[in-house]
Amino acid sequence: MAQDGLFPVTHARHGQRYWKRFTSFKFAANRTDCAVVFNEIQIAAAAFPIVFMKSERGMEPRALLSLRTGAPTPFLSQDGQWLAPYVPSSLRCHPFQAERTCTNETDSTCRFQLNVDESSGYVTRNPRDEVFFDANGKLSHELLEVQTFLKAYVAASEATQKLCRTIAKLGLLEPIETHGAVDLPCEAFGITSSRLTKLSQAEKLVLVDSGALQLIHAHQISLSHCEWILRAQQQLTQRAAPEKYTENSDISGFLYAMAKAQNADFLESSGV
Repeated sequence: MAQDGLFPVTHARHGQRYWKRFTSFKFAANRTDCAVVFNEIQIAAAAFPIVFMKSERGMEPRALLSLRTGAPTPFLSQDGQWLAPYVPSSLRCHPFQAERTCTNETDSTCRFQLNVDESSGYVTRNPRDEVFFDANGKLSHELLEVQTFLKAYVAASEATQKLCRTIAKLGLLEPIETHGAVDLPCEAFGITSSRLTKLSQAEKLVLVDSGALQLIHAHQISLSHCEWILRAQQQLTQRAAPEKYTENSDISGFLYAMAKAQNADFLESSGV
């Protein structure tokens, strides 16, 4: 059954279909946040505010792309260029996703199901695009690379959620409504320094040994970006939007020039 346009990739359904590599990040234009995993938490925290939010999988860290629902994110130009200095891994394999086909991640019989968003506009019937399956009915080489990346991402996501459970068990997560004078999404959770100081030495060792302390510190430091995002979104809303960002844009400037080169290199090296 499809959910939000997602269908399992199967030969029966996609043997005569094709897919296109995305060349624009416009699919992320309406997102206010996206998932990040522990492996990338430090570099992601250098670009975005990181908060914790509840999902169907449990609590997880999320990078805030917008502080105001419906307001444009300053990390995306109108022509689909990604302007932030880092692309979160959860955005890299659009329109593909992957999930485990069992509920127990320690089960040796677990398999990964590759899914594709057919509502994305990147699934076609044009033979000039990429094939889903080769002549032997196996996943194409290109899709095998995508699947390998997504398997690693799912594993990293599960490890990150385990760290979040460790943090939650210590009673550290609590709703945060603001950072300084900036309002945060109502569903945001965070960790305050005052709460950390009340931990016992044994509890602190649990955080250090598990790696959860790195996740906490990245979250706390990353919130310094909130004021910049708010100012940037206010400028984007107040001024007349240009047809696209330019190197002279008051919001883009350095970010656009850097991202233009980054996007080309990323799309070439990622294989998606």
